[in-house]
Amino acid sequence: MHFQYNLYFVILSVTVIISTTVAFAAWQRRSICLASKPFILMMLAIAGYATVAAMEAAAILLREKIFWSKLEYVGSGSVITLFLIFAMQFTNKNRWLTPRNTTLLWAIPTFNVILVATNEWHGLVWSGFLPDPKGTNFVIYQHNLGFFWIMACVYLYTLTGVVMLIQKALVPSVLSRRQSSMALAGAVLPILGASLYMLRLTPPGLNITPMSFMLAGLFYFVSLFRFRMFDLVPVARDTLIENLSDGVLVLDAKNRIIDFNPALKHLIGVKKQHIGQPAAQVLAKWPEIIRLYHTHESVKTEIFIDSVTPCYVELLITSLHNKRKQLTGRLLVLRDITQRYQAESELRQANEYLQKQVLEIQTLQVQLREQAIRDGLTGLFNRRYFDEIFPKELIRATRDSEPVALIIMDIDYFKNVNDTFGHQAGDRVIQVFADLLRYYSDSDSQNIACRYGGEEFVLALPGLTQEKAFQHAEHIRLSFQAARLESRGKEIYTTVSGGVAVFPDHGKTTDELLQVVDQALYAAKLDGRNCIKCVQSN
Repeated sequence: MHFQYNLYFVILSVTVIISTTVAFAAWQRRSICLASKPFILMMLAIAGYATVAAMEAAAILLREKIFWSKLEYVGSGSVITLFLIFAMQFTNKNRWLTPRNTTLLWAIPTFNVILVATNEWHGLVWSGFLPDPKGTNFVIYQHNLGFFWIMACVYLYTLTGVVMLIQKALVPSVLSRRQSSMALAGAVLPILGASLYMLRLTPPGLNITPMSFMLAGLFYFVSLFRFRMFDLVPVARDTLIENLSDGVLVLDAKNRIIDFNPALKHLIGVKKQHIGQPAAQVLAKWPEIIRLYHTHESVKTEIFIDSVTPCYVELLITSLHNKRKQLTGRLLVLRDITQRYQAESELRQANEYLQKQVLEIQTLQVQLREQAIRDGLTGLFNRRYFDEIFPKELIRATRDSEPVALIIMDIDYFKNVNDTFGHQAGDRVIQVFADLLRYYSDSDSQNIACRYGGEEFVLALPGLTQEKAFQHAEHIRLSFQAARLESRGKEIYTTVSGGVAVFPDHGKTTDELLQVVDQALYAAKLDGRNCIKCVQSN
């Protein structure tokens, strides 16, 4: 090999060093970002491309220059392919990188390398070679259609990657815009260099494309070490923020909007032009949100949003601080809970309905209980209730050493009333007498008034002696005697007879008391009715 070292060789050698250094720096951060791996390979490919270009610039013999020039196309094809793969992964489009698509991406550069390697057979890439008129060791390559095909592929790959970076730079995220703009600026330089070379605006025989890649490498070097391009992972943001179903809004320390995701746009209509504007201005329709994010504490609440789509949202506001505990911004997360709210509302309504049903059932149970223990005609307790409650009352009286008076009263000649005036009139007589019992019994809640059967009534009076019970019965008898009822224009005159006994003097069980009181009632009937008889003590 014959070489003549020159300035171009030195510049391209520096390109190799810079590209290798940037690749090593990215390799140290390879675990931070998925896109750093194709970036490392791209920078190594640039280093290889520049190495071969440096050898071509220093070579003297034509055959050696052609040899190194052919190898340059291996480097350039690798660089553009790896750049496109890097752009896909950096913009979170790595789902396109299936094994089939990756093979197709490498197929065109591979074909171009074969086209260049076989130029001697067809002359499609270079039709001839001219020496430099200035007498240097440079060679002017006369290009044919194959060269322009190869350059079209370079532009296709590079511009596709650039379009992806432009799209990424237009998203609302400040971080994504900054990082994508850095990657985009670095990609523009090689395009510019290749265009100058193809338009013959460079010195004769000098391909500045590898040098433009050196400038891109320098730009990426600064981005890596000063702006820490791969430390702020855009892929992670796309995964966690862009595709998040919850609306995310990021404010700076002055409560200006610096970032949001598509879900927030759907919820409250925030747009790209709102970036940098005060949140109080953009969120003026929702003063409750503005009031909440002004607090320094974290807030979690539920509010109604009447915006693009009216909905209920769960609002979570978190204050962001740096290592010095200084406020750097706020993170607002809005989660659509409309379905949950509706489900909870339906559940509350169902619970209220069930509670209402339970209350109705309880009311019905009380009513059924009342119907079971009440007489339907008079509303007084019935015999079933008396048989259930009176023994318990005797047990209580025994425990408290208190007397219990028992009165049985029977309407005199009631059959005659029915026969003379009819059953409706008889029912009315029974109701009037029941009202008197209720009136004279309600003065003490412990008194028990029952319709024992037909025209016979029982009255239990806890705590009353026989004398008091007799007086009580007399009041009822006299009041009933004074009552006047009419039926069909005729006056109904009725009276009542009764018997009185006291627990425990006249009996210690329900049956014993009922038996002696019934005997006293029978005595009152024999004595002409309309009177009260007391059981005589032994």
